[in-house]
Amino acid sequence: MKVLILYETTHGATKVCAEKLADTLHGQADVFRARHFSGDFSKYDCVIVGSPVYGGSAAKQIKGFCSLNCEQLAQKPFAVFFSCLMEDKQEIDRYLRHNFPQKLAENALLCESFGGAFYFSRLNFMDRLIDKILLKAYAKSAGIPTPDGKTDFVTISERKIKAFAEKIEKAAVPIP
Repeated sequence: MKVLILYETTHGATKVCAEKLADTLHGQADVFRARHFSGDFSKYDCVIVGSPVYGGSAAKQIKGFCSLNCEQLAQKPFAVFFSCLMEDKQEIDRYLRHNFPQKLAENALLCESFGGAFYFSRLNFMDRLIDKILLKAYAKSAGIPTPDGKTDFVTISERKIKAFAEKIEKAAVPIP
């Protein structure tokens, strides 16, 4: 099975997720930033799209790419992963319905959150300040100690990525 993994990233977490997913899949997987993919969908058996989520919204480049290529993407088994801290399955499904064309959202094989990351070491002052506030709220809701806002905070789950890959390998048979 040949898989195409397309992603967009803001600070790098979604790229990390996409690369870990590609390494976990037992077939051939090509990974591209969506804005740089101008290839041929026909050589792939499955397409997986990954995006960060901010305020309930996926990256605008992913939303635009999927809208523009909806008909081609709908011809393949299609799945979505998000790089975000949200773990509630109903909320993740709402992200899918809110951010993707109805045709894709309704027929997606899978939609999961792999966890997220705050890479404080990579952020400018303003982004660091905003992310500290977001992380403080997350820590409070998750019942964990508040991180210091200086050390990178990563919740990307290898277990979730492996489970997603296994489900894709079982479910993604080419559509004739």
